[in-house]
Amino acid sequence: MGLDMYLAAKKHVEKIDWGKLDRDENIGFDSPEVVTDLFNDIVKTSGMEDVAHGIYGVEVSVTCAYWRKSNQIHAWFVENVQGGKDDCGEYYVSKDKLRELLTTCQQALFNKDPNLLPPRAGFFFGGTDIDEWYWEDIKDTIKQLKHVLELSEKSKLSFYYTSSW
Repeated sequence: MGLDMYLAAKKHVEKIDWGKLDRDENIGFDSPEVVTDLFNDIVKTSGMEDVAHGIYGVEVSVTCAYWRKSNQIHAWFVENVQGGKDDCGEYYVSKDKLRELLTTCQQALFNKDPNLLPPRAGFFFGGTDIDEWYWEDIKDTIKQLKHVLELSEKSKLSFYYTSSW
């Protein structure tokens, strides 16, 4: 047991190639030729062909960042994304918020200022000492967020934070 924290990148994949549908008035939403190959691949790979009906797409979710017992990072998400509510729920995180966390981590590390990201005590949240592990969590967060933000520039991704303990 312990504090596990996840940042998921999500992307919506359309089922219908709207361009094909618009160009040919003889085909409809249920015509196989307007269904995108990517949609078909995802549905088939996931074994969900029986569920994939209608004109809807699919949502693909991938864990793009993970922390374990990084309670100072969790505290930041609780205060800045979750409105102070620490409930293991899933919360949307804007790219601006991710950039804000990245900047805060960089400032904390550069200035060796733990007041920017104070530890948060909690049930199985790990230690609250400002020690080498605290600073390693900050460095790891910087590395993960840089990668995540680079990805978001290339793709239409949305991000969601959740935790469990």
